Amino acid sequence: MSAPPSSLRPYQLDLVARLYQAYRDGADAACAQMPTGGGKTHMAVEGVIVPSVAQGRRVLFVADLEEILLDTEARHLGAGLDTGLILDGKATNPTAPVQIASQQTLASWMKRGTPLPPCDRVILDECHIAGADTVRAMLGILRGRGAKLLGLTATPARGDGVALDEFDALVCGPQPRELVDLGALVPCEVMSPTEILEGVAMDPVDAVRAFASDRRAIVFATTGAEATRITAALCAMGQPALAVLDDTKKAVRREARARLLAGDVQHLVTVRALQKGFDAPLIDTVVLTTVGTVTDWLQRIGRSLRPSSATGKTSALVVDLRGGAMVHGLPLWDRTWTLSGRQGPAARPNLRRCLSCHAVFVPRATCPKCGSRHVSDPRPLRVQRAELAAQSNVPAHVLAERAVQQATGVILRRKPHLSHANARFAALVGAAAWVREALGFHHVPRSRKEVARAV
Repeated sequence: MSAPPSSLRPYQLDLVARLYQAYRDGADAACAQMPTGGGKTHMAVEGVIVPSVAQGRRVLFVADLEEILLDTEARHLGAGLDTGLILDGKATNPTAPVQIASQQTLASWMKRGTPLPPCDRVILDECHIAGADTVRAMLGILRGRGAKLLGLTATPARGDGVALDEFDALVCGPQPRELVDLGALVPCEVMSPTEILEGVAMDPVDAVRAFASDRRAIVFATTGAEATRITAALCAMGQPALAVLDDTKKAVRREARARLLAGDVQHLVTVRALQKGFDAPLIDTVVLTTVGTVTDWLQRIGRSLRPSSATGKTSALVVDLRGGAMVHGLPLWDRTWTLSGRQGPAARPNLRRCLSCHAVFVPRATCPKCGSRHVSDPRPLRVQRAELAAQSNVPAHVLAERAVQQATGVILRRKPHLSHANARFAALVGAAAWVREALGFHHVPRSRKEVARAV
């Protein structure tokens, strides 16, 4: 491969240079990771495809969504590349050196025995799907012919834990915060209206009314029926919304972006259809009703992180109705990725939630958004207790007993007439929930008078 062109941004140049080095070091299949919005497709076109074609090589770009295919075709044509499109079982320009191909069409060709396009380079978009059987079979055929493989993804992890062993090198781009500092992404804040409970914290319609009535949002619903209900409810309250589902007509899906820009639609409601391949920088809010995998979590939030010159967007908002941040961490946290197939966690999530404004943030005494001191730890008590014990290397029940003994002593000094048993009872009643749980104290006082009698 030749050196990448200088038209790319510095961080893209750096990533492409390290990809070239990986191939020089002997890799036949490299995975390039870059956060959503970092410009992976542009990097691939300008940094890999253009130089490859200039050297007389044939390139096959594979994706699974029509929107991605059409967008990529436009980018290739804009770069002056002779390009063919393989979609819906048809090839528009089969002799072109660059072919943009639907994964589904290639899979059907393999079933029918139709030869796959000849190529020297295969670029697989959203390559965390490489563990799927059909994709493995396709890559096996193409690599068996000697083609080099480049995978593109923001999240090299599969929800089923299957390793991405189609690749022998992982080259990671900048962390999300670096892209924010460079102006390639906007910062975002997370709002979580409740503790982690079964079901959603509030109805998504109420969440849009409370947090995004003057914003443009994508609501990720749990089912198609739920998405339809949310769409109707938003429209009924004067918030124009459009449902975009897997079975939505292609023309409607293509128009969604234009209708957002024109102001005909304020919100989009979906399940998975807009999770990837949908680039609409006007979107500044994401409402999440499920936790899902870290891949789902980051890809959905990524819909809101691109800057918008049309609106002057300076930040994004995530309304987290299921406590996903407590599982996956904040969206802009640094993450360490591997090809092992495991989820790519941030540092162990240890977050707090403001009871006044619902902001989610790293541990601190006051809310950084509103200044309130009403801050809670929404993690399950068993997690809090285990963390406290791990930090001190002392079992939780020992720490709890120490806390109760200290509180008992304080009560006895204030009220020396009390018996030790009554003072201990009062200490247990007033103790933190994790202390009571660690000591097996499940008594719930019936009234304030009962507590008062204890002290």
